[in-house]
Order: sequence, then C-alpha cells, then structure tokens
Amino acid sequence: MDNYKSIWKYLFRTPHRLNWVDVNGVSTRYLEAGKPGAPVLILLHGTAGSLENFCANYAAYAEHFHVFGIDMLGCGATDKPDYDYLIEHYAEHVRGFMDALHIASASLIGVSLGSWVAAQLAHSAPARVNKLIMVAPAGIIVDAEEERRVAEGVRKRRSAAATTPTWETVRTAMSGLMLKPADLIDDLIAIRLDIYQDPRMQAAMPHLLAFSLGGQDLQPAQWAELKQPILSIAAVDAPNMFLRNAYAIGDTAPNARVVEMHGCDHWAQYEQAEQFNQLSIEFLQAQA
Repeated sequence: MDNYKSIWKYLFRTPHRLNWVDVNGVSTRYLEAGKPGAPVLILLHGTAGSLENFCANYAAYAEHFHVFGIDMLGCGATDKPDYDYLIEHYAEHVRGFMDALHIASASLIGVSLGSWVAAQLAHSAPARVNKLIMVAPAGIIVDAEEERRVAEGVRKRRSAAATTPTWETVRTAMSGLMLKPADLIDDLIAIRLDIYQDPRMQAAMPHLLAFSLGGQDLQPAQWAELKQPILSIAAVDAPNMFLRNAYAIGDTAPNARVVEMHGCDHWAQYEQAEQFNQLSIEFLQAQA
C-alpha cells in the first residue's frame, strides 16, 4: 500500500482551514492555505465539481502563495440559488468571493469549466486577474459540432448522477477525467457522491449545466483582448476537444504559452501533480 492515495493524505501536513463566506447572499465553501500577504492564487474546479479537485496541489502552492480553492456557484457545499448559471454568473461569483475576502487581485488556475470562468473574469475585470493557468481549457470553439457532442455527454452523465446518486453513476460521471482509471481514487468518488446526494442537487443540476447549452464561449476577438500571461496545458495523450482548445488558446491569446504534458487527461493537476505543481509555480513566479 505504498502508493495509497487519499484526499487527507495529500493535506494532513499542510496547515489549512475549511470555511464558508457569504458571497452576495450565497454561502460559499472554500479551503484556505498558505501565508496571508503572499501572492493570492485561486483554484477553480470543473463542471459540478468541488474544491477537492485540487487536493494534490494545495500543499505545494501553500509554500509560495496564499491559496484558496472554492466550491463555485451551486457546486459542492456552496448554496444553490434557483436560476440558471451562465458563465457570467460563475465569474461574478468568483469576483464576489474576492470582494468578500478583500482580495484585490489574484492569479487563477481553472480546470475545464473553471478555466472558462477564469478567462471570463480576466476579460470582464482584467485588473482583478494577474495570470491564468488553463487545464483542459474550455470557452473557445474549435469545432462547434464536437463541442455540442461533448456538452451533451457531460449533461447526460452529470444529470444521471444527480438523479440517481450511486457509487456507480458518480464513478461513471467522473470516469472521463483520468487517463488511467486507477487514478480515480475512492476518496474522490465518495466526496462527489456525498455532494450529489445533497437533496438540493437534483433540482440544482440543470442550473449548473445551463452554460453548456451554447452561446457562452468567448469570441476570438475576446481571447485576443486578454493581456494576462496564460499557461495553456495540452494533455497530449488525450487527443480530444480540450487538447485542441489548448493549442487554439496558444494561437489566439497574445500572451499565452502552451505546455504539453504526458500521462494525463482532463485532470493534469491531479494525474501528474508533481510535474504540474513545479511548472505552474515556475510560471506564476516568473516576472511578467
């Protein structure tokens, strides 16, 4: 059992706290680690995920940054208001979180939906965002038909898991995140199952997925307007839409750099945590 992995095993040596803060009436769960006064780093999970998506990263980041992982609007243990959440709503929730904790500006790491939300915030409130790291990046259209198919599959799997939250439906919903099935550890499934068993989640899931129905992507001109340094992660062993998105961002955003990573799919930050932590910290600490 030398290779045993759990969320707590990643975190138990790192001082941190779990807390809730009111963000414009939405009780929002977050994890905080690192030293106040250090550069602020905010981590944004993927579709219907939670702050545990970054369990393998908090310890490394806490050595250099004041790091926050949040359960985004309607996700995890954050409140689930009764309206459809579009990308602008997710982004406003992140900005509201920053306001509530008196964070003037921060760098953002986003996975999938989280990367899209980070890009939206960087565009709508550029002074609040220093740098961006985009994992399994979304929010840019390379192939409209492929994006439609991917979005339909996500809605189907997440909706099934929320309607009938069992170990198997949740495992199926999360199975596409990892290149190697063994990397999807029981802890991650169990936390997601507990979240989906929340009585509020069945009603909330359509709200969480409303962004995926189309018309939310940043246009090429908007990507070209992003001036922040961007690190776009290309998971080259997973030749899918998100890989093509990573390269497209590198071709479109003026200060974007693409880094290729092997041995991972959607969750590069987890499957290749040591490499990801090293290259992301180097990028974040580099002088602009």
